[in-house]
Amino acid sequence: MMKCKNWISAMMAAALCVSLLSGCGSKAKSNTSDASGAAQADGSATAQNEVIRVWSDNAHEKELRMEQIAEFNNTIGKEKGITIEYTVYGANWEDTIKVAAQADEAPDLFRPNGTFLKEFVDSGFFVPISDLPGSEDFLARYDGVLAVNQHIFNDKVYTLPYNLTTTKFIINRDLFDKNGIKDAPKTWNEVREYAKIITENGGGEEFGYVLGLKSNWIATSYIIRMAGQNVGHIGFDNDTLKFDFLALLPQIEPIIGMVKDGSVLPGSAGLDADQMRAQFAEGRIGMIPGVSFDVGVYNDQFPAKCNWEVVDVPAFEDSGSPYKEFSDATSLLGVGKAALKHPEKVLEVLKFFYSDECAAQMYEASLYIPFRSEAIALAAKEPERKGFKEFANVPDKVLMLPMPDTFITVEGTAYRDAFLSLLSDTNADPVAVITDVEKRYNDALASQVDPAVLETFRTPADRDIKR
Repeated sequence: MMKCKNWISAMMAAALCVSLLSGCGSKAKSNTSDASGAAQADGSATAQNEVIRVWSDNAHEKELRMEQIAEFNNTIGKEKGITIEYTVYGANWEDTIKVAAQADEAPDLFRPNGTFLKEFVDSGFFVPISDLPGSEDFLARYDGVLAVNQHIFNDKVYTLPYNLTTTKFIINRDLFDKNGIKDAPKTWNEVREYAKIITENGGGEEFGYVLGLKSNWIATSYIIRMAGQNVGHIGFDNDTLKFDFLALLPQIEPIIGMVKDGSVLPGSAGLDADQMRAQFAEGRIGMIPGVSFDVGVYNDQFPAKCNWEVVDVPAFEDSGSPYKEFSDATSLLGVGKAALKHPEKVLEVLKFFYSDECAAQMYEASLYIPFRSEAIALAAKEPERKGFKEFANVPDKVLMLPMPDTFITVEGTAYRDAFLSLLSDTNADPVAVITDVEKRYNDALASQVDPAVLETFRTPADRDIKR
């Protein structure tokens, strides 16, 4: 398997004109610590090495990333006086990083999240990559592909796209066969129908669907983003520059229906995203939404005990989905203000994480769909892990545009929480709840965002999302 040593060799040759020892595959020390689910990998830092701390919640790629870091620490890191200390957190990532940032204990590099990126930029918790000395050549690789309000804020680059995150649907073929269901659901009405069949025949042990309402990010990743190819946006209409949450009703109403039918695993209000996916991996659940990082979840984190298949997202109508599949250009790391103590060394670590060679290795292992085609071209073999080919198969895709929800302060329940509340309180009127959310968000947009700033969210003239 191709290793990141190719990139490291090039770096050392340029800087030191020496050759490297082999051994990229050596494993870093690792341990599991507190209840947050954190796992650490660090090299043997010498007295003269500077420790660059990196945090993430990307648990699905932990093992390979630790191998890559161990190689870096034992080679180029030793030569340049750098030791990467890498920590992976579990389901409470957002709370963890917010507490650390407010206590001035955030690391040098950490994974950005769309729900707090703008807040961290405004608060100075993130600093621009473009402010790091010597970053010009590195950033030139992304000329013309960075999006305002997603990668660029205030004319400065804060994050970079690393991989494509795609959304699909996953079925438990064993339960489908057991219940005489031959085909994957083509519509959400069929999802509800199949879920009822599986549950009624499951004897209280098998259910058609599952939710993890303790993790509010599932509202975005497993509900709202799935609606993109049926609606043409993910809650904000970049043509009208208005929030349009009501358009998502045909996505959430069938899920509410499954809850009312009793087709959803009981106790969903007490499950987080990891516990939800663990239940599917145990073979107890018939269907679950899926995101491309779930390939690592069901192969490694919670190895599935069932025969699972990745299929297309169900349509709203029998005629199919009218729009292309939506993909997210996901960022890997942003720069924390702690990096200002040693910016040159932090840039070296950032270059290492974003190197095409390391991204190619991730692709080979079926862990990421690299954003840069150059990384895919470097792969020595095609990815083989179960489910990856289907998630990577998005020839008719469109990149999601950012939405201005983080540019406003909204009184009352946030839209993610409002959507999830409808799944725990099925007596509520979904039209009334979502109408209220939509009005509050649009009122805040009109009163808090300058029209010139709002205009930066408008759909580009050359964007075509129709199938």
